[in-house]
Formats: sequence, C-alpha cells, structure tokens
Amino acid sequence: MKSVGQKTSGNGLESRIPELDGIRAIAIWMVLLVHVITAFPNPQGALSFLPWSMQVAIGHGWLGVDLFFMLSGFLITGILLDTRERPHYFRNFYARRFLRIMPLYFTVVLVWAFLYHPYGRYLLLSSVFGANLAPLVHFAVPHGPTVLWSLAVEEHFYLLWPAIVLLVDRKKLIWICLAIFIGCPILRGIFALRGMNPGTIIVLSWFRFDGLATGAAIAIWARSPRFSRKTAHVIAAVCLAMLFVVTIAGAGHGIFGTKTPVGLAFTYTQAYFAFAIAFVLSLVYRGTAWTSVLRNPFLQLSGALSYCLYLIHLSIGDGYQALFANRLHLGPTETVLTRSAVVILLSFAVAALSRKFLEQPCLALKSRFEEVEKRTQVSDRDSIEMEAAIPLFAPQELTRGESASL
Repeated sequence: MKSVGQKTSGNGLESRIPELDGIRAIAIWMVLLVHVITAFPNPQGALSFLPWSMQVAIGHGWLGVDLFFMLSGFLITGILLDTRERPHYFRNFYARRFLRIMPLYFTVVLVWAFLYHPYGRYLLLSSVFGANLAPLVHFAVPHGPTVLWSLAVEEHFYLLWPAIVLLVDRKKLIWICLAIFIGCPILRGIFALRGMNPGTIIVLSWFRFDGLATGAAIAIWARSPRFSRKTAHVIAAVCLAMLFVVTIAGAGHGIFGTKTPVGLAFTYTQAYFAFAIAFVLSLVYRGTAWTSVLRNPFLQLSGALSYCLYLIHLSIGDGYQALFANRLHLGPTETVLTRSAVVILLSFAVAALSRKFLEQPCLALKSRFEEVEKRTQVSDRDSIEMEAAIPLFAPQELTRGESASL
C-alpha cells in the first residue's frame, strides 16, 4: 500500500517505509528504559513495583542497540546497492553520511568536553570514532558518553563496506554477509574462552559486525526477484527454527548468561534471528493492518528523534543524579519513576530542538550530493531508491514532496 505521490521502485518497495521508523522507535525505547531504570543507583526494593517478567524484558533492553545495527545494515547497504552504478559513488555516500552524523555528533562531543573534562583522552579518541577502542588503550570511560561505542562500530564497518558493495556482485555479497554472521560469534566465543574481558568483547568492532551483516543480507533479498510474502514466510520459519536450535543447544552451556563464553558468543545471534523474523515480515506486510502499530504517530516521532535521544539520554541522567538525586528524599519506587520521567522528557525536548535547529538545516545540504537520474529504465542494481547515509539511530529522511509532519 502506498500513498499518493510516494516513490516506488521496480519491485514496489517504497522509498520511505514508516514501519522501519516504528522498528527504530522500539529500539530506542528498549535502550531508554533499560538505562533510565537500571543504569543509575537504585534504593533497595526500588523495582519491586514491576512484575518479574517486565523486569526481565526491560533488563534486556540493551539488545535495542543490536536492532539498530540491523536497521543500519539494511538501510546503508540498500543505498549502496542502489547507487553503485552512478557517478561520484564514494563522494556522495560519505558526504551525505557526514551531513547526517557529524554535526550532532561533534556538537555533543564538544559539550561533553566541558561536562566530562577529566575524560579528555576518551573524548579525543571518540572524535575519530575510536570510542570502542578505549578498553584496549586503558582510557577511562565516562558514564554518559559511553554510548559512543556503537557509533564507532558502525563507522568502522562503513570504512570498507562501500568498496565491497561496489566491487562484489550480489551473490558474493550474500556469502560475505553469511561469513560475517557465522564468524563473529565464533570470534567472540574464542576470545571469551581465552579470558578476554566480556566488557571489551561486546564493544570491539570485529566482534559486532554480525548485526550489520544481517541487515545487509535482508537489503540484498529485498532487491531480489525473491522478495515476496511467500519467501518472507520461509525466511521467518528458518530463523525461528534456528533460534530454537541455538537456544536449546546452548541452554546447558550458559547461553542465558551474558558473561559466559557461550552467552557472549550466541546471545546476539539469538537476537538477530528474532529481529530478522519481525524485520522481514514488517517489510512484506508494510502498509497493512498487521503493521499499523509501527505506523503509530508516537512511534514515528520516537524514531525521528532516536539519534539524538540515544546520544544524550545517559548524560541527562548523569546531570539529574548530580543535581537532584540526593536532594529530593523520595521513596524507592518514586526515585525510579521521577528520574525516568525527568530524563525521558528532557531528552525528548532536547532532541526535538536539535532536530529543528541543527539536524534538519544540515540535512538540507544533502541535496547537493544527489545525482539526477537521466536513465529511462531502472537497472537491476538500482531497483530500489532508499535514503542514503542513514546512521543506525537517525530517522529515514523524507523524500522530496512528502510532508515533514508526523
């Protein structure tokens, strides 16, 4: 189902898919909730008001980052596939990505340089997207800016991925994605068995590329003749079966522990199988009643603001803790609820201001790096036009002529 005036490609996949912003919103809310509820000191019994099942679900909110990785791999690989036969392939990709990521990124890092001044070495390393390398060089990592590790993973992946997409055909790309998907958990397991710190393993890029590769594989499928509901059902069934196999095989070996070798190796694999099911079904049922919840206006807004929300929410929480935590004298439950409400509301307010006055003006410059298509036919490699250079936490940009309102 498509709206009037909405662009479509040769296989009917629209250039803007609201369901993906809905998935992005779910990812950011997973991260927000786990952090505002559990990432700060809580009095004893502060979470007793939450049912056990909800505590477990919220406690796994860190997997929202892995959902972001999948989204990024899908969107970025899509645009690379769609533009690899056009002029200025590398210039356009990196220029547009710079305009999407860097203005907000460096603004936040600059502010952090004043607020977290004892951590100057970490912030300097982060300025060249090396935040996740801090454990290797033994730099102290501040609480709020620790979120930069995931952006470093993504940027490291995209140093080489555009060249690989340009030089390799789609069949070989699928095999490369599969090799990454299998290789990363094996590497995580090997280094965990050798005694590497679990906190180091989970942030180093070469251990975390499997989520990006999973999204990339879905992007390749979405641009193939096999992109259909029937094939999506098969993919979903295979992923569900593999999820059960991995879970059952690892149950007796600590797969449910985040610091055991098997857990470090395959917990993310479990998540990618589960996320892939939702992802492929959302694509083939886009615009239908089945995916209407993903098009909810609040989720669309959350997805639109997710990049800034991700960057700033922990730092706003740090500020709240420093200014108010010891002055309000609240009960255990009230402590958590008040902190959560204040941090989330302030984060949304700052993110909305950032989008209006910083991000959107910079995004307007991206049109300078668009090529005007003069071809009368869409080639096999350009079968879908997707938004270029979208970081894992940023919303899909509206195509020209669409309303910017949510």
